[in-house]
Parts: sequence; C-alpha cells; structure tokens
Amino acid sequence: MKRVFILIILVCGLNTVYAQLAEKLQQLGFENIQVTENNRTYTVAFEDNVYRGTYRGIGKAIQAGIEGIQTGALEMVVLHNQIPQLCITLTEATITAYKQKEIGLSDVYRQMGITTATDKLKQTTKINSSKWKTDIVFYPDVTLENFTFDKLYHYAVDLSPALQTSPWKGAMITAQVVFPILTNMNGEHTRIRPGVIALSQEVRFKKNWLGRVVAGNFTNNRIGVQAELTYRTPNGRFEIGGVIGSTGYSEVNSEDGWYIGTSQRINAMLKGMLYIPQFNLEMTGEAGRYLYGDYGLRGDITRHFGEYAVGLFGMFVEGEINGGFHFSIPLAGKSWKRNRMIRIKPADYFAAEYSVEAYGKYMDEKMGRKYATRADENRSQRFYQPDYIRYFLIREIRELKK
Repeated sequence: MKRVFILIILVCGLNTVYAQLAEKLQQLGFENIQVTENNRTYTVAFEDNVYRGTYRGIGKAIQAGIEGIQTGALEMVVLHNQIPQLCITLTEATITAYKQKEIGLSDVYRQMGITTATDKLKQTTKINSSKWKTDIVFYPDVTLENFTFDKLYHYAVDLSPALQTSPWKGAMITAQVVFPILTNMNGEHTRIRPGVIALSQEVRFKKNWLGRVVAGNFTNNRIGVQAELTYRTPNGRFEIGGVIGSTGYSEVNSEDGWYIGTSQRINAMLKGMLYIPQFNLEMTGEAGRYLYGDYGLRGDITRHFGEYAVGLFGMFVEGEINGGFHFSIPLAGKSWKRNRMIRIKPADYFAAEYSVEAYGKYMDEKMGRKYATRADENRSQRFYQPDYIRYFLIREIRELKK
C-alpha cells in the first residue's frame, strides 16, 4: 500500500511538471507542444510561430523551460512545421546554478548544448496544435532592373498577400496573389496575377537528412514540381545537397487569361554551405543546370547581423561573368500571436537581390535564371544555425544591459 501511495505521488508530481512546462510555453503562444520525461530529463518539443526570426523565440522558450521544472535536466526540441530542426540540452547543474543565481542567463546560453542532430521524438498529445491554422501575410515585392538604354531603370512595386496553412505534419499550402502598385513596365507587371500557389511536403530522414517536395505555381512564370535533399552536420556548419525541378511556363495575359504551357524545362543543382562562426559568415555555392538549359556556377557570401543579412554573389555561366548583392531586413513587428484560427500580419522580412549584368547574353539568352517555391524566400527565415543562435542570444542580453 505504501509503494502504491508513493507511486501515485510521483505520477501526480510528473503530471504537475508537464502541465507547468506546457502552460508556460502556451502562454508565449508556442504551438505543437509536447512534454515527456525519462530518467529525470524532461524533453519538451515546441514550435515558434510567434516571434520573428529564429533565436528570439528560442531564448523565450529556454527561460520558460527552466522556470517550469524544479529539478532535473532539460532537453528542448525546436520544430518548424512540426519537423525537428534543433535539439537544445541543459544539464541539471546548469539549471540549478541559474536558479540559485550563481550564473546569469548568458552563462546558460554558453553552457547549453545545441545541435541539429535530433532524435526521433516520442509522440505524445500535442498542445495548441498548428493544424489548419491560417496566416494571411502581406509581402512587399520590389523589382529593379537596368537592361535597356531608353530608361535608366525598369521598376515594379507589388503587394503580394499570401494565404498559408499547414494541414498535416511537414505540409504547407500557399496561395498568393500579386497586386501591382507602381511600375514603368508593360505586360504582366500591370495585371493582377498569381504568385506562389503550391503544396509542399517536408520530411526529416535519419542521420540529419532533410527532404522537401513542392508542386504548384512558382515565381518567374514557372509551374511544375521540385524536389530537394539536404544533409546537415550536427554542428550545422556544413551542408550539402541537391535540387531538381521540372517546370512549364505560366503567365497571365490579356489574350489567354492564365496561360500554362505544356513544354517542360529541367533544372538541377548541387549545393553546399559553410558557416564560419567567428565572423557570422555564411558561404554558399551551387553548380549545375539553370532554368533555360545553361550550365554554370554561383557563389554567395552572406554576413548575418542579427536578423539582418547582407551579401555579395558572383556567377560564371556559359563563359559569362555576372555578380551583384542581396539583402534581407526585418520589418515592423517582432511578435504576432495566433490566438485564433486566422491571423493577418505583415511579412517578417523584406528581401531583394540586384544583378549587375542584366543585359547582353544574360538578358537575351535568359542565363542564370531560377525561381522561388516559397512566398517568404529570404536568408533570415528558417536559419536554424546553432552558432548563429547562441551568439545572438548572448549578444541580445549584452545589448539589454547597456
């Protein structure tokens, strides 16, 4: 009888801890929360669809997790679209030292383990599920090109709202419409037209392999399918992978309405990424076949300044050299809670790329052309890099103390 009584107390105690952890994360607005315990280690999975960027929400979750337990170690699995991205571990000694004010929060961030290697999470009941929750996001689009002699620049300013919802794990439905605001170009740029209208499915395989398949209407007047496969090292400093797509032409015009061509074009690329934490520098490279059958190389160097990303790129395609710059900057609003099934919000980032060589062969033969399969394509969103996240969590505390 005594043993049964002790067991009941232990079970009730665990349930209390589970409830405290889940409640604190749910108060922050996090979704797909799961809590398990094994040998005095609490494993908490959560998805941050509230805070802009990657590191800010993780910092809030770590603080809530520490406050939610009395004793034991903590393991936190960071999800994106219900797919594990990072695993953060805090020992019992670190948590105890922080609670007793022997160390500060910046010391917690220095001592925590953080890796892209995430074990398969034991499935439990999800709290605050993201299933079918819908965002209507307003994306600003700016096109700036110099490819003729009669005008200094061709420009187009569009507003492109997109409906985005996740019907099941790893899936995303996007339906975007592009509204022209201001332009000095003719044709499609003067008409309301479809943007990214697609269904994508992400999958995490064993040993840090990630896959994604997407079908639908993409940017640059393409419609079809694309598949990606990427391997990440546990420290996230190196990635390698490939992408292949088959697409046809898609355009809204005055004669045919929405015209969809049947002829298919194949594009395929091998890609790599190297992250240098000492400089918060991301180096990427790709080689392969571009959209219109031309073969070439491209290299990018991107510096991350918190949520800002600024970079340069160079290309060598069919013997021709090109280059330019790109950037991604955060927009207003650091957090947007989803208290209901539908949330209306502005985009988290504005991203743009400028190419120096926009005429000659690059214009006439459409060399080096690609397309985007996401409405929110930029270099800050979904940047789950362990060194980057640790560095800017610590820096954020340092700036708050100033």
